[in-house]
Amino acid sequence: MQENISSEANKMNDLKNKLSFPIKQELSTDFLQNNFWKCRYNSAGDELDYLVILPNNVKPTKIEPLPIENTGLTRIGQYISVDESPYLEVQVVYEHCPYEMNASDWIAKTLHITNESVINYRLIEGDRTGKYADALTYKKFLDGNEVISRLTVFKDSDAQKGGANYFCIKASCALVDYNQLANHIFQIVANWYLINKVDYPMAELLRTFTLNSADFPDEKVSFYLPASWEMHSKTTDANLNSHVVFTHPVGEFNKGTIHAFFYRGNTVKDVNEIMVRRLATLAGYKIELNDLEKSETRNPFIDELYLTQGYYFLEKEDYKPFVRIAIIKTKQGLYFFECTGTNINLENYYWEINKRCMELIQDSFNNPELKKTT
Repeated sequence: MQENISSEANKMNDLKNKLSFPIKQELSTDFLQNNFWKCRYNSAGDELDYLVILPNNVKPTKIEPLPIENTGLTRIGQYISVDESPYLEVQVVYEHCPYEMNASDWIAKTLHITNESVINYRLIEGDRTGKYADALTYKKFLDGNEVISRLTVFKDSDAQKGGANYFCIKASCALVDYNQLANHIFQIVANWYLINKVDYPMAELLRTFTLNSADFPDEKVSFYLPASWEMHSKTTDANLNSHVVFTHPVGEFNKGTIHAFFYRGNTVKDVNEIMVRRLATLAGYKIELNDLEKSETRNPFIDELYLTQGYYFLEKEDYKPFVRIAIIKTKQGLYFFECTGTNINLENYYWEINKRCMELIQDSFNNPELKKTT
């Protein structure tokens, strides 16, 4: 098994070294004007209308919405080359979700389901709407055909249903033809857009949490959470250390819990040890966490950010919640955030939703305009 994993990794590294991954357009304007055409899609509702730039020899074959079995995706456009040139296929798919998450996390699950291996990858950070992906993938089919695909993702609010539509455009060709088509493929996946794009491309409105000065007089604290998260309880002890609990109710069930502790006069090490001791006192719990590590942050109102993740174990139950921990340090205080919920799986997106919520807290902590350092 280990040998198979190692062999697969070596193959992906070899392909990464051999296959082009342009991130700037290398085709001239004249070439594009003479060899590409604008395709306007409007067969699935206004919120799904898009414009894509395609080579002249690539034409639409399927434009009616069609669910893709076992993926949760709906294909809303398929285009293929129609002459004797190397075969090229373009697909546009989407999925609706009522909750906010990174488009990059959304597509990661799809790639696992479709058994595509990532060769090259760019993580693109939006101004305030989360993270996006630009990926080059490899797949070998049962008939032996080896296919290379490049894809990008996008999301946009759905004014009719609420939530957001998460989109992916993917251009694919045979491995042997890829380098010849690399710039054409980049042009396709990097230059498409929604015709009726809204001004707020997120699945949810944001809710502001503010810790008032009576609870924590050293510093006014505020941050955002997606609107589907609720404050469950809040307590303040004699040392003015506040504890707030947020939950993510979905129907009758809670799919995520965030414990937030606000400290005065402690070090990061102290806070981490206090939290570990707190968990150790909970009956039946075991803890398996990675080392706490200092992480980069682009939030100019955070002095230091420390992150870790892992699992909690309930000894008497078959339950292994995933946990993310962030410790935020400012000049006035230390703030501990612990998010627990389901592990990553193929049945739902609650792992991805919890991840996005924690990242949003970090990005917006005392930063209502979501400013970022360069």
